[in-house]
Amino acid sequence: MGARQPYEVALVRAGPEAAAAETTVMRLVGMLPAHWTCAQRLEADRITLLVRVHRAGTTDLDDVGDGDADADADADADADAEAVRGWLAWALGDHALRGWRAGGP
Repeated sequence: MGARQPYEVALVRAGPEAAAAETTVMRLVGMLPAHWTCAQRLEADRITLLVRVHRAGTTDLDDVGDGDADADADADADADAEAVRGWLAWALGDHALRGWRAGGP
């Protein structure tokens, strides 16, 4: 199994009360689980995060020798996407992110 692919999350400015993208991305990165990593792209009215989920206590070698690695990878990707969506929904409840909403890629 290779390295996990990043999951893209986009936020768009939805109101004039929204903090600047530069400030908002710092808040978002600080809210990420400690074992996740991300890269970001900023525009005035849009934040794009590329989030890579790392499961605590596992490595990419944990599935070596597994006879159904493709199915496992698909299940992992689905679980990662669900985890990131859940995190984003939780993060957007933060008062400091008022004026930002989830947006399409």
